[in-house]
Amino acid sequence: MLKVDVTVHREGDWYVAVDPVTGVASQGKSCDEASKNFQEAFELWFESAEDWEKERALKGEPVATMVLEIEV
Repeated sequence: MLKVDVTVHREGDWYVAVDPVTGVASQGKSCDEASKNFQEAFELWFESAEDWEKERALKGEPVATMVLEIEV
């Protein structure tokens, strides 16, 4: 079993679930639906991912961490 840190946020009428490590994302009309759709999307991604991508996903290592200055 793999534990994946997923961020869920709302975009209009949709909930979007995203794994920042792999970039896998999905959406749904509810948080539960987005989570279920994410699980399916992640499983499909994992089946076709390169070995190095799977290793990074298993370790939960982000590609890069940075601080951005954003003027709003």
